[in-house]
Amino acid sequence: MVQIKNKIVKAARAFRGLMTFGNLGYKLNELPSIKGKMYLNKFGQLSIGRGFKVVALPWATQVTVEKGAVLSIGDDVFINAGCGIAATKEIHIGNHVRIGPRTSILDSDYHQLDADVPLDRLHRPIIIEDNVWIGTRCTILPGVTIGKNSVIAAGSIVNKDIPPNVVAGGVPAKIIREINAPEGWIRI
Repeated sequence: MVQIKNKIVKAARAFRGLMTFGNLGYKLNELPSIKGKMYLNKFGQLSIGRGFKVVALPWATQVTVEKGAVLSIGDDVFINAGCGIAATKEIHIGNHVRIGPRTSILDSDYHQLDADVPLDRLHRPIIIEDNVWIGTRCTILPGVTIGKNSVIAAGSIVNKDIPPNVVAGGVPAKIIREINAPEGWIRI
């Protein structure tokens, strides 16, 4: 009885993913899975990889892709509760990325701080490479790249590039130590 209930719940989550993102041409077990509330504001280009999962409990997760913007999410990406992702230019999230609760990923400053800052400098692409783990309550700011296999510690603000294979943390995020990650290793 429990196995049947679990299969029904899994199918319902896949159906929610299908209804939210449309038919991506995947098999049932590869469809996006959404548990909880997810708000999607899609005016630009959105691509979702196989095995995408969102757990938006107890806080809703919001994804916004503005007109002319691109948001690409790789295979086997997990986004936790209360996250906000807002693409005004371009955000690329690689394969096997884990994003902790209440994390914000914003590729725009939205407003000028100084009058001499050109408007095109407000929107800068974000690249999160494969196998990255972003901890709870992090903020990823415009124009950064987070390198393959890296870990961003909880509560960090990333305002500069983070190289591959490191743990980085703090406000602003700085390298704490290197990670031993053999080629092809995937974080569980």
